[in-house]
Amino acid sequence: MTLTPSAPPSQTLRRYQRSRGSLLGRWRFARAARRRTPLLGTLQARFGELRVGLCRIEMQAHRRVCAADGAVDPMVISALAQLAATMVIEVSVPEGLSWTVRGLTAEHLRRVKAAVIAVARLDKTDWAETGLVGVPVTISEVASGEIARAVVSFAVATRID
Repeated sequence: MTLTPSAPPSQTLRRYQRSRGSLLGRWRFARAARRRTPLLGTLQARFGELRVGLCRIEMQAHRRVCAADGAVDPMVISALAQLAATMVIEVSVPEGLSWTVRGLTAEHLRRVKAAVIAVARLDKTDWAETGLVGVPVTISEVASGEIARAVVSFAVATRID
């Protein structure tokens, strides 16, 4: 599948491309992205790939995100899905449009006690029509297969300045 960007790269995508060359730059970008959305600071997620139409985020299972039994909390998995979808919509939506999160639907298939990867894909390239846009996110365990699916809904509208 080839995605053709319909607009110049967003400011966030340019910032990611500039910072991905160094370890410190990747850490600073991930920290800034997590701080934009409440309750995502504890995820300690790392961006594996970010481009128009695709965002891949990795997260290790650590004490802050695990429940008492050692499994990664399902709410944390949903938050990781929201972060991935938010970043893919941010770099994919052209500059003249604005967006807001409208909903999250998540289906947890099984428990996980190891590192997870969230992949958000957005196939929409024509932004002439605004409205609700759903971003599907697949969350999988590094060692095995899929552990959860989510769809994050966004309302995309023309920006009024």
